[in-house]
Amino acid sequence: MLYKFLKSTTLKLLLLVCTVLATLIISALLFNSQVDKLKKQIDIIYFANLIPIIKLQIIADNYQEIVSCRKVKFNCDFKKEQEIIFQEWDYYYNAYKTKDEKIVVDTINQEIIDSFKENKYTVFLNILKRIDFLIKYETQEAFKQRKTFLEDYEEMKNYLFYNIVTILILSFAVIVFIILQVIKKDKQLTVLNKKYQIEAITDGMTQLYNRKYFDTIFDNMPFISNANNWQCAFIMVDIDYFKQYNDTYGHDMGDIALKKVAQTLKEYFSKKYEFVFRLGGEEFGVILFDINENILENCLKDMNKKILELQIEHKNSKILDVISISMGAIIYNPNSYISANKLYKFADESLYKSKENGRNQYHIYNEGK
Repeated sequence: MLYKFLKSTTLKLLLLVCTVLATLIISALLFNSQVDKLKKQIDIIYFANLIPIIKLQIIADNYQEIVSCRKVKFNCDFKKEQEIIFQEWDYYYNAYKTKDEKIVVDTINQEIIDSFKENKYTVFLNILKRIDFLIKYETQEAFKQRKTFLEDYEEMKNYLFYNIVTILILSFAVIVFIILQVIKKDKQLTVLNKKYQIEAITDGMTQLYNRKYFDTIFDNMPFISNANNWQCAFIMVDIDYFKQYNDTYGHDMGDIALKKVAQTLKEYFSKKYEFVFRLGGEEFGVILFDINENILENCLKDMNKKILELQIEHKNSKILDVISISMGAIIYNPNSYISANKLYKFADESLYKSKENGRNQYHIYNEGK
């Protein structure tokens, strides 16, 4: 049961759907993870580079106020500026720093604290220069971070692109494989269906069309003839003294003889609109569309000769020492509206006349004679 399910088309289609869904989900997760990584880098550039520069600029502006005041007079009230400087510096100082940045910032941190203790113009001026240095330093770091970001972005874009392409190729390969399997299965089913269709209308031993298919074609023969304005013919063929052949040579040899006669009929009547059937036992039927009496008579003569040319020994035949056939035929003229049952009856009567007249011959039914 499990093995059948694993081999089934249903499983292959489920696998196809799952592959498509998995591809979409993996691509979405991959894209989402890379976007998150990109967001973090943007945050670093903005909050670790842009914000510090703004903070340092505020500190520098307030120091500039103090320096401008101290340049003119000794006693200056810079409590407000001092408060802003400490507040902004505290934010800047505690923000994320690389190892190299930390060394530089730690030195200046102590100088800022000491500057307000010393309260000297030169000290404030020096701190202002140090803050300007930090602004330039942070600006340079921002450029470096931007360059790194662009490189990472390009690498990330390529990584994302190649991974998605790889996923799509693998998914496409799986989908193609599944589709090919489904197509293969469908072809197998088509072949099997055709095989079963052929087997349903074929006689197993002689490989001629069977009686069931004969009934279908023969019943429609008058309608086909009328619709196409064709003359059509039906021939009944019977192997002469076949019972005696089986009694003499056995049924196995009888089957071989049947196959040889059937093959000869099949090869001779092999054109379009020519159908050969095994009606039962040693009896065969031939339906010919779009034919006339002259062609039919030539065919019947040829068939008598070709069966004799097989030289199948039949020492207990009452007419020859080889197998022969007797035939009865009838031509259906379009729009004559003779039923299929009557056609069969007339052909059978013609076959009987061939047998009655000595066998190994044919008789064509003629209503006027």
